[in-house]
Amino acid sequence: MNKPPEPKKVYVRPDGTVVLTCTHCGIQREVQAESFKGYKHKLKIKCSCKETFMVLIEFRNRVRKKTNLKATYINHSQDDSSGFLTILDVSVTGLAFFSRDLKSFKVGDILTVEFTLDDEYRTQVKKKIIIRGIRENSAGCQYENEEEVAFGSPLGYYVMS
Repeated sequence: MNKPPEPKKVYVRPDGTVVLTCTHCGIQREVQAESFKGYKHKLKIKCSCKETFMVLIEFRNRVRKKTNLKATYINHSQDDSSGFLTILDVSVTGLAFFSRDLKSFKVGDILTVEFTLDDEYRTQVKKKIIIRGIRENSAGCQYENEEEVAFGSPLGYYVMS
């Protein structure tokens, strides 16, 4: 049995619109994305060519790169406790991670994380992050100094590659 293709990710533009491109014929249609925000991101679209395709509307301001990078941390908000974590994705504004210690973290905790990128240079990264949200299996974090992760930095280049 054939598995349906993964939905194509489309990003919402600054004007609140998204361009949907039919995967069968290439016809493009611009639609307002605001009505889907907050509850419906995965859509089944029927094109004027009568074919259907799936899209995943991404409302994030910044691209996130999926990763599986091993890292160490020091939690400065909890007596400099330390341990290991796995970075699940990175962007130029923050990262998300999983840790066996996830239940011990709190929103607002400040951590220093160290990890090695899986790029050709094996770039070493050391960042101070602030936990902004904790979900069941991950924590979402913001870099303390976002301006350090400009698109010209090694981490910025990695995210965009």
